[in-house]
Amino acid sequence: MLKVCIIGAVIFVAASAAVFTVLFDFTVDRSHFLQWKKENDRLTKQIKKYEPVIAELQQKSSALDSTQGRLLGTASLAGLQVSDPQPEGGIESSQPYEIADDIYQNNALNHMTDFLRKELDTRISSINGLANLIEEQEFLLQSTPSGSPAEGWISSKFDYRFSPFTGRLVFHEGIDIASPFGSPVRATAKGIVIFSGYKYGYGYLVTIDHGYGFVTRYGHNSRLTVDEGQVVQRGERIALVGSTGHSTGPHVHYEVLINGIPVNPINFMFNTSSDKKKKNIRYVKNEYN
Repeated sequence: MLKVCIIGAVIFVAASAAVFTVLFDFTVDRSHFLQWKKENDRLTKQIKKYEPVIAELQQKSSALDSTQGRLLGTASLAGLQVSDPQPEGGIESSQPYEIADDIYQNNALNHMTDFLRKELDTRISSINGLANLIEEQEFLLQSTPSGSPAEGWISSKFDYRFSPFTGRLVFHEGIDIASPFGSPVRATAKGIVIFSGYKYGYGYLVTIDHGYGFVTRYGHNSRLTVDEGQVVQRGERIALVGSTGHSTGPHVHYEVLINGIPVNPINFMFNTSSDKKKKNIRYVKNEYN
């Protein structure tokens, strides 16, 4: 009987211990669950709070990609080669923003998002500035006279000469290019035709304003093929060679002016800085013929 009682007591204690263990584990698990649920609720609130900030950063990132594409396109049009980023190295700076010890607390990510926002704004502004600069350089390049308006022999240079009409020493403010009658005369840069008609001395004349202070004149033509106000591109035909006005034979009188001051057109015809080579030039070609 005693043995049965002892066995019963042992079973009761074991069962009680098992029940206590289960209840204890359940209580602990419930406590952990409630804690995890609380943290999850806080994290959900934080995510909802930063959703507009994340959307703003994504929008800025898209703007950066768009601006980078514009930069690459502009650089390509300008003839610039943009390669992939090269390997880099060096000493890294310290963390540019503070990270909160508790990411669940209010405004925990503010330092990081503020830094990213400013960083994106700075890069967008920088790339926009670079793209604008390249575009401006491209526009300037298109507006700068380049090459010869016609193919032929240079019969008179930008220099003092004795006038074939008066015999007096006068300054010739352009160059004369002797070319067959009716040959095409072409614009040497993009611009707007500001004069197309007959002018004393010049005969049939075309004057083009290229912007940036550049103006070119093409005189003694037999026929004009453009009108005032018309936009022309470099290499576009604007007239035919003739001998109208004060002229002794078919040729193009070509002038380049910068801010109203005549300059030597030869300086815009060849990619050389040698004055000696420029002085020895006798024959010019038009790459668009």
